[in-house]
Amino acid sequence: MKADVEIGLLTADRLASAAALLARSFQDDPGHVHLYPDAEARARALPHEFSAACRDGLGLGHVHTASLAGRLAGVAVWLPPGGYPMSIRRQLRVLPDVVRLCLAAPRSFGRVVHFGAAVGRAHPAQPYWYLEAVGVDPAVQGRGVGTRLLQPVLDIADRARLPCYLETDTEPNVRWYQGLGFEVRTADVQFTPGGPRFWTMLRPPR
Repeated sequence: MKADVEIGLLTADRLASAAALLARSFQDDPGHVHLYPDAEARARALPHEFSAACRDGLGLGHVHTASLAGRLAGVAVWLPPGGYPMSIRRQLRVLPDVVRLCLAAPRSFGRVVHFGAAVGRAHPAQPYWYLEAVGVDPAVQGRGVGTRLLQPVLDIADRARLPCYLETDTEPNVRWYQGLGFEVRTADVQFTPGGPRFWTMLRPPR
């Protein structure tokens, strides 16, 4: 089944589809449930949140997609070394998405800003590749899509002798990432008061 997975780079014409797939993937994610407690507001807001992430990553050339039989099955948004935090120019590029996010879930916007600032403070000081978001269509999970999706940048990082960094908020994800060579850097981190615990993870180059 893995041989059926086609990996490529996101193109502008598929940005909305990629954002929608990530939104579906994260609809029941503990961190996003905390940020957007109302399910309807969350469903409205997440496509704009991930549209911003995909648009930014697209500009840097490192949003990978996985397709099965020509249908989008997974998306991974990577930021290269020096890509985090966002420059003012990149912030302006995604400003329309941020405005739409605020309008979709105005009661959550302050919490989202607080979360983003706390996440930023946890990032390592060294150069690294940052896995900002990865999602696989729930209908095709368990078929090797996620592993294939991440491999191109893991290979780039290994050749450059650079680590990869991410945050996750579920134990099954921690175990899955460990299978890809990531190690827990910090555990039981709360990025928002009363929010779920997160793990930060770092993958040394192989």
